Amino acid sequence: MMFYLPMRFYLKIAAAVVAAALGAGACFAFESGDSAVIVNSGSTNRAGFRIVVERSGNAVYSITRPRVYRRAGNAPAEPIRRTLPDALVRQFYSDLEAATPLSALHGKACPKSVSFGTVTTIEFGGEKSPDLSCPNAQNTHIQTLMGDTDKIVEMFHVN
Repeated sequence: MMFYLPMRFYLKIAAAVVAAALGAGACFAFESGDSAVIVNSGSTNRAGFRIVVERSGNAVYSITRPRVYRRAGNAPAEPIRRTLPDALVRQFYSDLEAATPLSALHGKACPKSVSFGTVTTIEFGGEKSPDLSCPNAQNTHIQTLMGDTDKIVEMFHVN
């Protein structure tokens, strides 16, 4: 005698297996309202990155490979996990909240190389900042967020 179970039962089992397989990674699970994401686009010749920063100070740095490496089939590097200093996290979130809505910030565009130019933004609260990597930014919120972002990137000892 065979029993047929509804598809949702199989989906629940699959979800439980995936959750169990993630194991230790679950301690770094982020909820969208509790984290901000620093995104560097990378370029044709340079890898980009994403840093998810949780209010608790937990942060995860992930490399995004440039197109050249993706075509070559190279596996992405493992994410780097850090706990950031409380003072830095508090300052970062304070500056983010002062700058909201991020979509209303007006940054000054700057010329960039097609092969080497990158764009750095912050995603927070369902919004996205303008490019923070232009050195000629006139907006004080953008300048402050650029400084915070540089400090966070330095915590991962990344160029």
